[in-house]
Amino acid sequence: MERRAWLRGIWEMVKEMLCQKILTYHLSSSPLLLPDQFTGLSVIVTGATSGIGLCTARELALGGANVTIACRNTKAAREIARGWQQEAQGSVKLNVEVMALDLLSLSSVRSFAGEWEPRKKPLDVLINNAGILRMGEPQRFSSDGIEQHLQVNHVAPALLSLLLLPSLVRASSPRIINVNSVAHHCSVVDAEHWNLKVEDSRFSSIRAYGTSKLAQLMFLKILASKLLEKKASIQCIAVHPGIVTTNLVRQVPGFRKKSFWRFDPAQGARSVLFCATDDQVADNLVKGFAYYSSNCKPGKVSPQAGDMESCMGVWKKTLEISRVKLDYLEQVLDGASN
Repeated sequence: MERRAWLRGIWEMVKEMLCQKILTYHLSSSPLLLPDQFTGLSVIVTGATSGIGLCTARELALGGANVTIACRNTKAAREIARGWQQEAQGSVKLNVEVMALDLLSLSSVRSFAGEWEPRKKPLDVLINNAGILRMGEPQRFSSDGIEQHLQVNHVAPALLSLLLLPSLVRASSPRIINVNSVAHHCSVVDAEHWNLKVEDSRFSSIRAYGTSKLAQLMFLKILASKLLEKKASIQCIAVHPGIVTTNLVRQVPGFRKKSFWRFDPAQGARSVLFCATDDQVADNLVKGFAYYSSNCKPGKVSPQAGDMESCMGVWKKTLEISRVKLDYLEQVLDGASN
């Protein structure tokens, strides 16, 4: 099964490399414009100090949204926010806030949510953008005892999404946007081995990355279905932004230099912005969930992500290792309706 997934994933990535510029040509000739109704809405973007996250947060801030940059390097984030204000030339006062968040620490995630939630304000869009790819490095674990790719790319964003549900349900049409990857096709998920050490010769960082992105998808599908059962209006969307020249892929051999077939971060941000702002996204939701490709159209997910029994296993394991009660979601939504 793993070999089949690996071959399928390689094929999907090759197709992406060869075709993404062609399939997104219509986006280049027709720039994405943010809707006027997005002005004043509240958005959190994780990892917005570089790459896709930076471009996404910038466009939202300049478009009038209230943007919170959630990141480790708060000093850099504040400098970036000042640069955006200078770019606006003082004609508009941008609403950009910086808050500390380290996804390698689940206690940091809880602290972030603990600081945010007392405001009792609606959160319109949560964009889980931050991610890591430790290419060529040995297997490493966080202080929480979780393999680092899995924690940063899946477990921590999942916990953040759950802890921010009270704020999301206060919004009129909230969305959770997870920046995913075509690499999710490369792996299979075995939730029983998430915090077990494997032999160095068997560990593959690209497979660990793919596994984390697949787990992210599978968890989001269950979250979407549970929210729908409870008649919560939160839309759950995963989006592959394309193969982009960012800090994430510069560690990959052959990816250090610019290439005509790769997107720059601004091009990668197009599909993320589309999923965060466009009304058409709701038309393609299936049980509250949708997966979008870099061309701003629905994409194909791994067969394992279509197996709801496997997805439920990911859901339960995620709650277990993040120390969230199985009935947490029900408690939040029932409390919100009272």
